[in-house]
Amino acid sequence: MNKQVLISVGGFVIRLFSGLHIRLDAGYSHFVCEPDRPSDIEVECLAGIPEGFLTGAERVFKAANSEKIFYTIYRTQAGLAFVVNDQNTKDEIQQLALLDDTLKTWKIWSKPVGDALEPLLFPMGPILFHYATLQGDAVMMHSSCVFDGEKGRLFSGFSGAGKSTISGLWVKSGATMINDDRVIIHHEEDAYYVYNTPMYYADVPKRTRLDAVYLISHAPENKMTQRTGALAVTGIMAFSIQNNYDARFVQHHLTFFSEMCQSVPVYDLGFVPDESVVKFVKASPHPSPKEKEASPHPSPKERG
Repeated sequence: MNKQVLISVGGFVIRLFSGLHIRLDAGYSHFVCEPDRPSDIEVECLAGIPEGFLTGAERVFKAANSEKIFYTIYRTQAGLAFVVNDQNTKDEIQQLALLDDTLKTWKIWSKPVGDALEPLLFPMGPILFHYATLQGDAVMMHSSCVFDGEKGRLFSGFSGAGKSTISGLWVKSGATMINDDRVIIHHEEDAYYVYNTPMYYADVPKRTRLDAVYLISHAPENKMTQRTGALAVTGIMAFSIQNNYDARFVQHHLTFFSEMCQSVPVYDLGFVPDESVVKFVKASPHPSPKEKEASPHPSPKERG
């Protein structure tokens, strides 16, 4: 255990430092990087849960489902304040965090475990990664992604749509799994790249160029149609990780996806959950969005 740790996630270098030792889950072990690298995000890790933390704060967002509250966000004079709930006890506070207006400097308070702190306990880690993307040319997605030796393919859809199923079928056919749940898309130079993020299990950092996006659903037969323009942007944006209480964050996502969808094709893919979908997708033409928009409109006779 160290009092300073650097991790590289999604193309961002994050420095965590503390007066106590810093402990990270096993899923972070391969994301630790060289201590002399310049950081994009600074995280001061502090002990204890301070009182009066939310005095004068305005609640702006709550991440919750029917069973539990994951975290709540407040706006304060010092920046954005996060109250992260313990995911086992549900109601007990696990961590408090403060993010300044640059989105680059954090303070995270945690209860010490012996002489150590665990600042990135779920869901604090993914929260931090999401806000890292908002200060860069990147987004975070609930998606699975594979690299089949030629193309990086991203699959996204509603819960239960089959993201893990379809990526598993590609892996069975010989593809490499980038991640089957939570990824970061980062625009770098002239291309878009998909990175995996630390999970509850240990995995090595992975990256692939993004060549196509598929918005998936189960169907009685394999079928695929391409989206372009606003339909492509709104389709993929619906499955990005968002805290839409601030117009700056909404605009960030709109700009990112509007630019990405000009070069990365987006498809609606209805699929049968067996190996046939891999052969079907590989055999289907994949025109770029610009090629699709430039193609002539079919005549009434061709449209039937």
